[in-house]
Amino acid sequence: MAWIERDLSVVGVKVEVLREHGDTSLVGELMDDVMAVLASLSGRFYPLRSKQNQRRLLPDDAAARWEMD
Repeated sequence: MAWIERDLSVVGVKVEVLREHGDTSLVGELMDDVMAVLASLSGRFYPLRSKQNQRRLLPDDAAARWEMD
């Protein structure tokens, strides 16, 4: 964190840490990042899968009406 503060202070930016995690291991940080990416991607793909299932399960005329809404 010190290198970020040092580099940004050159251009007049002050860094304030709002929530300090303390001493977390690199593996712990990596797992947090992987879980955040996984949660983000699953949130984006879930609606796509839901629309595909609706098209597959609904009759063609009902699916067309659903698309218009």
